[in-house]
Amino acid sequence: MNKLTVVGVTAVAVSVVLAGCSSPAADSSSSAPSVAARAAAPEGLISSDAVTFCIDPEYPPLEYYENGTDGEIIGFDADAARAIAAYWGKDAAFEVTTFEGLQPGIQAGRCDIIPGGLYMSASRLEVLDGVQYMQTGPALIVRADDDKKYADDKDLCGLKISAQSGSSNAGIGEDIAAACGDGTSVDQYPKTADTVVAVVNGSADALIETDVAAADIVARSGGQLRLVSGFFQPDTQFGMFLAKGSAVSGPLGEALQALYDDGTLAEIAKTYNLDPANLVVG
Repeated sequence: MNKLTVVGVTAVAVSVVLAGCSSPAADSSSSAPSVAARAAAPEGLISSDAVTFCIDPEYPPLEYYENGTDGEIIGFDADAARAIAAYWGKDAAFEVTTFEGLQPGIQAGRCDIIPGGLYMSASRLEVLDGVQYMQTGPALIVRADDDKKYADDKDLCGLKISAQSGSSNAGIGEDIAAACGDGTSVDQYPKTADTVVAVVNGSADALIETDVAAADIVARSGGQLRLVSGFFQPDTQFGMFLAKGSAVSGPLGEALQALYDDGTLAEIAKTYNLDPANLVVG
């Protein structure tokens, strides 16, 4: 397989240049629905000018750069973040970091809210506050020319599994590998793009990824990948996270509920080909 084709497809799909912990820039422009200010901004925001969100923009359709590696940060989470900020009469500012930097970023006070692609896990809720907004679960991706029938975990025994480092999906892979025993491994990569490349170029046999991202990855793969339908069942929720005990936690829940009730979140979901029925706020 042509390596340049692999890299090119993946770059369009998910690869980005991350900006580390650069200063956040206010951003009021987007394709998000217009939201009128309906509540005072909560106490406890790190800036009086904007609501600051830690974000890893390499995870379509939730958060990604419009031009693949630069430009405006778009996606469901990014537009929802703008809607939340607008609800409070503020602009949204994005603090770009890696996936592994999201939780440290919020704990270090570099941002108010993490909107992006984190599960409402018991371990995470021990150290952060969270408000759920979407039901989700893992999904299995393999190469399109892999005609093996995948029905349950044992069908992954003896394979190399790819997953993003620090993610719940990596943990799922490690549990499967442990149950399978010798011959099954999990290769963890810092970026989603790397996990995809590993499967496309044959370094890994299968990728465990969150279902909302998996559908987008397969759609953008140029026919090189396929989604194994029904291998995993939706079993958890995505949440937006804050520092433990943050004064913003209650107002965030109220804002998300209001934006859910008035259809704003559903409109954003449709923009990114997500099913509004999977929105679960609470």
